[in-house]
Amino acid sequence: MPDQPDALARHGQKIKGVRIMHDYLGDFWHWFTTPWPWPGGLVVEPIGIAEFLIILFFLWWWAAWVRRLTRRVLSRQFNHATAYAISRLTYYLVIALGILIALQTVGVNLSSLAILGGVVGVGLGFGLQNIFSNFASGLILLFERSIKVGDYIQIKENGLHGEVKKLGVRYTQVVTNDHVDILVPNSQFVNGEVINWSLDDPIMRIHLPFRVPYGTDRERLRRLVIETAHSLPLTTRDERYPPTLWLTAFGEAGYDCEMIVWVERAGLMRPGGTRAQYNWALADALERAGIEIPRPRQEVVLTPSLAVAENASSSSST
Repeated sequence: MPDQPDALARHGQKIKGVRIMHDYLGDFWHWFTTPWPWPGGLVVEPIGIAEFLIILFFLWWWAAWVRRLTRRVLSRQFNHATAYAISRLTYYLVIALGILIALQTVGVNLSSLAILGGVVGVGLGFGLQNIFSNFASGLILLFERSIKVGDYIQIKENGLHGEVKKLGVRYTQVVTNDHVDILVPNSQFVNGEVINWSLDDPIMRIHLPFRVPYGTDRERLRRLVIETAHSLPLTTRDERYPPTLWLTAFGEAGYDCEMIVWVERAGLMRPGGTRAQYNWALADALERAGIEIPRPRQEVVLTPSLAVAENASSSSST
């Protein structure tokens, strides 16, 4: 049959290809299971590294699931910030313990990592001290709870202010009132001076200066200011913090006054917009009451000598 030699040739090529593939797979498996010596007497096989990466993937997935479950359960008994802090610490502990278990699973003797850990530790001490400083600062923030998710903070060093959205290992995510996300290193919150507007009591007092002319009925003005403050929803309804009027100074054009108002958390989260809202309402109330805000005046007095000199110059020019 004329096709029999071709069939035999194709069958031989197929067998040869299978043998080549078998040789490649054998070489790859030999390389995959060959131990690699590391410093400190550590011996690791590539197959062990692959197993370690697979274990890390499932470990990360499990740690994330534990964090979400812990946060959901604790939110029923504690506030949002406490549940967040505990869930983050649980996440870090699960990751750390899981890495140690994964190393032992792939046959790594942790005692043999002492030399390698010492060498790496020296390098990290010099090159990554900022990272470790931020990590330690992040743990301090989680334990002390001086800054929590949802707090409105201000860094006095650079004037940055905004709401804390996330407390990370290395940085804290702060969202400004312009919806700009800023990543602040955790060490700035520990080593610097930070104002937390909502640390304990989510109420803030604001001062709104304005001026009225002399002769204004001050008691009527006080009632007008208090009514205006109560008309806005941001004013706290707590009787311990009533709005009032302060007369702070006697200016050149009238009384220098301040509208004193205690605002709720929604107001302190937007300080610029809150002040603008109260100023607008106060200006409308003063206009309806017929109280004009005095403008600065400047008087020019001509002495007789200057008047004579001006008349002389005008006559000479004619």
